[in-house]
Amino acid sequence: MDHMQLLIVRSNDEEGEISGHTLMASCPPESHIINRPQVPWNPQDADNASNLSSLYDLSLRLNLDGEITPVMAWGLVLGHPRFVELVQEDFESLKEELKGKVRCYGFGAVLEEFEVRDALNSIFTTKQEVASLQQTYDVLERFE
Repeated sequence: MDHMQLLIVRSNDEEGEISGHTLMASCPPESHIINRPQVPWNPQDADNASNLSSLYDLSLRLNLDGEITPVMAWGLVLGHPRFVELVQEDFESLKEELKGKVRCYGFGAVLEEFEVRDALNSIFTTKQEVASLQQTYDVLERFE
């Protein structure tokens, strides 16, 4: 049994302490822990859309004082008014910008909310600057 599954199985016992790892998308669901605790969990078997929705709902109950969980960060990205403008390259930039800022203090991964907002703002500012430069180039090209 892997480390995370062991923590979840232990936390399901009456004497076990709840682990923050239960809020991870790759965590085995409660039904798996109760019915088959010794069977290794394969996260690829999960219904990721409903799991992410459940994780997001659970994460809203946490008081993290300016920090957010990765699923909450994803909620910020999805909820951004300009989300539809993002392309694959933007997601790669966002990932590179944030991956070094994620911390785990033993109860699950967190990062500062302002860092997610700053990373998003940086991407959209760059998009705006590129669009502005393209417009200037187009105008100059007409005068040639």
